[in-house]
Amino acid sequence: MKKILYAVLVAVIVGFPAWVPAADVDLPVSIQHYGNVSYYSGGVGADERRQLPQLYLLKMVFKTDAGHLISDADVTISAGGKTLFRGRADNGPWLFVDLPPGAYDIEAVLNGKARSAKGVRLEAGKLRTVYLMWKTTDVNMGL
Repeated sequence: MKKILYAVLVAVIVGFPAWVPAADVDLPVSIQHYGNVSYYSGGVGADERRQLPQLYLLKMVFKTDAGHLISDADVTISAGGKTLFRGRADNGPWLFVDLPPGAYDIEAVLNGKARSAKGVRLEAGKLRTVYLMWKTTDVNMGL
């Protein structure tokens, strides 16, 4: 009986898509939507970065070449020439997007300067972090 129960439990865990978040997760930021794609941004300050759960397969981090984290990048994600997502990392330097496993092209624009990552592959159950970096001289750090 224990073997059957164990086999059923393993089948449920393995068969459940890793990119489907738990409905009862308490986020310090709000989940937004672009069509049927969910996303959220955050990570302002070290405390929020420690508290922010990583629910989706794709995490983008926006920073300068000097290592300063930045926000407000406009992001477009496409696959096969079709735009699947448009949004803004307006709540912090981290942007999480709920996409199924597959290959995607990412473009982020900040202060008119574009950065891109082509052929970003997402795999079930594996967080993929993509770093997009701008020259410090191209970014208004507000200092």
